[in-house]
Amino acid sequence: MLMLFVPYHGEVGLEPWEYLVSFVYIMVLYIHFARKKRMNMKLHPEYKYYMSGLLARFFGGFIFCLIYLYYYPGGDSLAYFYSGVAVKRMLFIDPAEYFRQVIMGDNSARALATYASLKVLPYKYVFLDNRTFQAVRVSSILAVMTFNSYLISTVLMASISFAGVWACFRTFVSYFPKLVKRFSIAFLFMPSAIFWGSGIMKDTLTFSAVCGWVYAVDEVFFKRRNVVSRAVLILFCGLVMIQVKPYIFMVILPATLLWLFYFRIVRIRNIMIRFVLIPVISVAMVVLSVFVLKQMGDLLDKFALDEALYNIENIQGDMVSNTAYGDNKFDVGEFDGTWWGVLRKFPVATNAALFRPYLWESKSLVVALSGLENLFILILTIYVLLKAGVRFSLRCIASNPLLLMSMSFALLFAFVVGVSTPNFGALVRFKIPMLPFYMSSLFIILFLHKERKYARMKGIRFDLTKYRMGPGQVRKGAGQFADPVGRSAETSNHPNGHVYRT
Repeated sequence: MLMLFVPYHGEVGLEPWEYLVSFVYIMVLYIHFARKKRMNMKLHPEYKYYMSGLLARFFGGFIFCLIYLYYYPGGDSLAYFYSGVAVKRMLFIDPAEYFRQVIMGDNSARALATYASLKVLPYKYVFLDNRTFQAVRVSSILAVMTFNSYLISTVLMASISFAGVWACFRTFVSYFPKLVKRFSIAFLFMPSAIFWGSGIMKDTLTFSAVCGWVYAVDEVFFKRRNVVSRAVLILFCGLVMIQVKPYIFMVILPATLLWLFYFRIVRIRNIMIRFVLIPVISVAMVVLSVFVLKQMGDLLDKFALDEALYNIENIQGDMVSNTAYGDNKFDVGEFDGTWWGVLRKFPVATNAALFRPYLWESKSLVVALSGLENLFILILTIYVLLKAGVRFSLRCIASNPLLLMSMSFALLFAFVVGVSTPNFGALVRFKIPMLPFYMSSLFIILFLHKERKYARMKGIRFDLTKYRMGPGQVRKGAGQFADPVGRSAETSNHPNGHVYRT
């Protein structure tokens, strides 16, 4: 049996009992989630993809384990997990100290010194770093439930993180029910999201947190259901993002404010008032975002606005000059030390995050698979732009608050990741939070194009305002989801139940 040496733990690998016990865990989880599917299937047809999405996560987690144990011998994932195993030992020696570290988040030098008498120590560089320590905290809890098994812990991690992704998938389906199959591709079956979003990694935590945030915001401010519990979920997801990868929160916050403010603006019928309010509220939103992020400077640490420019230049320079990466890197060009110099990199950096590495730039198996995925995304992007046109695509984005939020988050996140991560290996991992939102945006634009095409065939004037809350919400009728514009006395009904103004 192949073994890997891990400091403080000796030789580790997948023992035969782990396969058996992990199968038992999967069967128990399968029965639980299958029951949930049966209970919801009649009222919510999207549950058709529930079990297949979950099994895809289990498969991704299993492959992730094999890759990190035998293809990449070691890596951050194993450092997080086995540091968590060491922390777990503290539970049985000094429970009060364990809860101080895991629940209260104490990763000080004093806390690390408490392991001096133990035979197993956490990795110092992982334990003392506030970002990576969050993965250690989660790993220690998983280790308690899985007999210190890396494989079984990954299975649990995959199932827990699936909750946020599934919730966000259902949010998009509630607005555009006819796109359930395409949204399942975007949220549940993108290969890189399945692989990098299922293992014991910081990316798994933040990916699920972003999706959970969007779901909870929609529940609180738009659907207005379970407001208290979903407000708590917003705070929890925001805290996860801030503590693990603050730059994700720095992107999702302005995108969310744009979503909320723009929804209010597009409901105003008076064109003159809208014309005046849009620039005023846009400026106010930018000022509010900057103010909030500046006030959170201590929490954001090196990602705080005051230090962001300096750190972007340093990260870019260090990774580009590091010969250890070989050809597995790209260069967006030199920076001139100003924010304008960074913003000028938007086209090349965003292109890199969305579509690179190209297939011919792949230097390893994992990156090559990502290259195939990127080729699919590039082809789909070109197809949508050719079919719908740039002008209509922009009209769609400007007319639908959910689409505006989704595309703005995807593009801004792609820029931030692309400008600060000139390494393909890291890039394919860092960009997974924006993948489902970018893909879903393309699918929505293509859907609206087809709706317009159908309307023209019937000689009906196509009205984008009918899709401000998505056809799924328009069909709910009166109440909080009623059409904000109001329906004309004369309407023409689409075979799918969609309504056009005549």
